[in-house]
Amino acid sequence: PRAAANGRKPLADVVSYNTIIKGFARSNLQQCFQCLQEMTSNGIDPDDITWGTLLDACLVDRQLDTAAKLIDMLLADGRPMDGTMCALFIKGLARAGCVDKALELLGAMRRRGGACPDLVTYTYLIKALVDRHELDGAMMLLEEMRRAGHKSDDIVITHLLEGCRHACNHQLGKRLFAELLRDGIKPSEFTLVSMLKLHGRCGAHAEAFEMVQGWEKAHGTKPSVIHYTCLMSGCIRTRSFAQAWAAYELMCQNGVEPDAMMLSTLLPAMVSAQRWDAVAELAAKATANGRSAVPAEHLNSALAQMKAAGSHGRHLESLRACMQAAGVAVTARQGAREP
Repeated sequence: PRAAANGRKPLADVVSYNTIIKGFARSNLQQCFQCLQEMTSNGIDPDDITWGTLLDACLVDRQLDTAAKLIDMLLADGRPMDGTMCALFIKGLARAGCVDKALELLGAMRRRGGACPDLVTYTYLIKALVDRHELDGAMMLLEEMRRAGHKSDDIVITHLLEGCRHACNHQLGKRLFAELLRDGIKPSEFTLVSMLKLHGRCGAHAEAFEMVQGWEKAHGTKPSVIHYTCLMSGCIRTRSFAQAWAAYELMCQNGVEPDAMMLSTLLPAMVSAQRWDAVAELAAKATANGRSAVPAEHLNSALAQMKAAGSHGRHLESLRACMQAAGVAVTARQGAREP
């Protein structure tokens, strides 16, 4: 056998080579592949640990082309593929954005038999395809996953709902959610967020409102301020300001306190709608603790637009008093201090 690079006799087994490769993986990727070449030249076949160590080193160094070539070498090896190790490879490739290679490896797992990819592996790939806005591919994987005997869970469906939102495919999203409920799976707070974003993206504000309104009774959990903010944002996106305010009123009726994000989302919308009563109410909420929960620019913009619209003095004075109580400097729109 060929002598090792350090002049010593070649290492005797795969375990020894793996130990050396792991050491080089932290600092010298090129040396890792020289060890791989040496061990194969010495008639020692790399095992799953060898391939896994090399792939991890490639992904950590963001050497994605090298990772792709490594997968090509693994696929060309022709030996049976361990399901657990392949699942780890697929997850690593998907996280690194090497989705095509991950799918290629999944195909090889199917063709060569052995262990079936698990639910987590399919979930990683479905999310990766959704992130690339490839909803059709993600749905094909869902069907393949089901044929393999895996039931879709809340996480898988939530990822797919995000894909439906990107594609503005309202009907598919509603069908997936109905299938989730039909299978007896309890939807999570993340599923609700995804459904509200989908409804909002497609302009189905009434459906979104009804979903939030009936969620606690149907599923046993109370929507949070995050869900109400999603509901309002969808309405505001299409300038459905009255529906956004109705969502705020529903939130207050259900005893959910507004937070800074919600107030910063709804306040400018009510200014655009010239709902000065609503603006004054939101400003009072935003400054109730003696400091402003929304940017000072929001409040000054509201004040300037109120004045420009000839608003009644009651709302104008209420807003100015809130700002002063919270220590927000009252300035003119161009930034000059108001007299």
